[in-house]
Amino acid sequence: MAPPQGEFVKKVIATLAIITCLPIGAAEVDSFTNRFAPISDSLEQVNLYTNQMLLSALDEANEKTGCDEKRLYKELRKNFNNQYRGKLPKKIINSEAIQKIKTTSDESIYRDFKWWEAIVQGGLAKLSDPIADLVKVNNVLIGTDKFEHFLGSGYHYFKTHYLENKPIEDALQIGWRAENGILGAFTTGVMSYGDLAANFNGMRFWNHLLQKNDDILGAEHNIGPYVTCVDEKWVATETQIDWADYVDVTFDEGINCSRFKNESLSQKVLNRLKKLTDKNNRNYECPMDPQALDEAAKKYGELAPFLINDHGHNGRGVESFDGLYPAP
Repeated sequence: MAPPQGEFVKKVIATLAIITCLPIGAAEVDSFTNRFAPISDSLEQVNLYTNQMLLSALDEANEKTGCDEKRLYKELRKNFNNQYRGKLPKKIINSEAIQKIKTTSDESIYRDFKWWEAIVQGGLAKLSDPIADLVKVNNVLIGTDKFEHFLGSGYHYFKTHYLENKPIEDALQIGWRAENGILGAFTTGVMSYGDLAANFNGMRFWNHLLQKNDDILGAEHNIGPYVTCVDEKWVATETQIDWADYVDVTFDEGINCSRFKNESLSQKVLNRLKKLTDKNNRNYECPMDPQALDEAAKKYGELAPFLINDHGHNGRGVESFDGLYPAP
């Protein structure tokens, strides 16, 4: 099949120019090709880095007298943000103490995407590989991209819902628009529910920092505060940040299945999974653990459809926020 010509190509070139100027990337993760490679759990190390950077941010926030929340969040976001603006995601990605599973674009389930179908996976992948590594945290395989979703996008959810007092739907639409727009399906071909779950749990984390509101899943899920004001200074409480309180199977794109921009891309991924099944004599059909996904859906209750894809890769693409759960 030859690439399209004319006006469409001009639009693609214009979009590519925009992408190269964006401060954040559009990384995707392949949770299947090397899924069964041996890897150690990095929960303890990730927790160590996180709590160290919390204390560092508090030191910076306390350089001026008085417990100013705006200054606190500003200093925290220097460490807890996306991988380009936040120190923690960058630390995790580059840390030799955290074992990672690497999969290149050329061997990934997205290898058959063409540039005119998905500019990032089919085009930019030839120049700078956009596939995120896999790490194990709390016995869950997640892409390294999930840390920046949790910390960066999670803050935007938190700001919208808690600081600006807008409905939770307004916060959820931030991720929805991104996953269906230039940072998601429009450029990568992939609409990741794992990203949406990470965003949402990041919002919970930011709320727990000062715990001024009950957890959105119910007061029984309150964990914080991690930080409190004592004698006009921000201090860490005895409750340390533990990623096990947030990371669950909804972060794993091998269980919380992604969707794709169109049926053609979906079929290409399904074909690759079929080849993996035949080669390794294992079942690579998503979700790879339906029971775990069902249990997660119970945890999130009425919010589950915003975070979990229960149609698998066969589910057709979603065109609007109102059409969250169309029939396959």
